Amino acid sequence: MCFDAAASFAASAILVPAGLYTLRVAWEADRRWLPLAGFPLLFGVQQALEGLIWLALGDPLGRFVAAPPLASVPLAALGFLGFAYVLWPTLVPLAARSVEPRPRRRLLFAILAALGAADGLFIYLPLLLHPDWLDVGILGGSILYEPKVLFATALSQPVGRALYALVVLLPLLLSSQSLVRRFGLLILISVVLSAVAYGYAFVSVWCFFAALLSAWLGVRLPEHLARVERDGDRMATETRVLGRG
Repeated sequence: MCFDAAASFAASAILVPAGLYTLRVAWEADRRWLPLAGFPLLFGVQQALEGLIWLALGDPLGRFVAAPPLASVPLAALGFLGFAYVLWPTLVPLAARSVEPRPRRRLLFAILAALGAADGLFIYLPLLLHPDWLDVGILGGSILYEPKVLFATALSQPVGRALYALVVLLPLLLSSQSLVRRFGLLILISVVLSAVAYGYAFVSVWCFFAALLSAWLGVRLPEHLARVERDGDRMATETRVLGRG
C-alpha cells in the first residue's frame, strides 16, 4: 500500500466537516461526548499537516498545487507529531473518562492520561527546542519520522510503542460504553496491522488508519446519541403514563 498527499488531503476533506457536524450533535445532545466527537476534526487537521509534508518532500501532487518550501517540513512535522506524541495519548483516555460512569475506571483513565502526557512530552519537548533532532523522509511509500530520543536504548522503541498502545487502547477497551469499546477494537486492529506491516513508519501509518476509523465514529456517535435521546423520551413518557394510572 502506498500513501501520498492526495490520500492525506482527501481524508482531511472528509473528516473536518464530519467532525464539525459530530461536535454540533454532541454539544446539543450530551456534552460529555464532546471529546470523542472531536476526534474526526482533529484527525482531519493532522492529516492536512501530513499532506503538506508530502508536498514539501516532492509528492507529484505538487506539480498541480502550490507546494510549500522544503524548509517548512520541520514545522509541519512538529505539528503532526504534536498530535501523535502528546494529544492522542492524553485526549483518548480523557475522552473515555468523560463518558465513563464508574469511578474506579474514571480514576484509571485519568492516570493513563497523565502517563501518556508525560511520556509524550518527554519525547516532544526536546524536539521543539532542537528541531534539528528530527529527521523526516519517505520510505516504502510512507513518511518516516525519526526523532532523537533522550536516553535512547535498543529497547526504547518497542517499550515506547507498548506503552503508547497501552495508554491509547486500555481506556477504549475497558469503557462501560459499548460504542467506545467497538471503536477501541477497531483501533486495536489498526495498531496491530500498522506495527506488523508498516513498523518502519508506524507513527505515520497508524495515524492515517486511525483517522479513517474516526470517520466511523463520526457516523455512529450521532446515531448513538439520537437513540439514547429517543430511549430517554420514551421512558419519560412511560413514567408519566404510569404516574397517571
